[in-house]
Amino acid sequence: MIDWGAFVIVFVSALVAACVLVSLYSLGIRFLATPPPKRQLEDGSFEPDAPSRDDEDDDVDDLGRPRWATIAAYACFALSAAGVLWGIYLIVPALHG
Repeated sequence: MIDWGAFVIVFVSALVAACVLVSLYSLGIRFLATPPPKRQLEDGSFEPDAPSRDDEDDDVDDLGRPRWATIAAYACFALSAAGVLWGIYLIVPALHG
């Protein structure tokens, strides 16, 4: 006999965990794509966007991303990795037996 209540609990918890982990990872990627803030000119307007750069001229060391965005991205990645490791721990009986 199938215990449908337990089946639904496992299904819902797996669905919620998958959504949370994917959301954390995608939020981390979004934080890494945060552009630098625009500077306000003396007349109150903001400086225009720079022309598009060629891929060969990109400087990957100086992205201009705010420090808070980098910290938030790494925090999201760490939480996502912790969730995956916790799930593996729960699935593999040899790890907690």
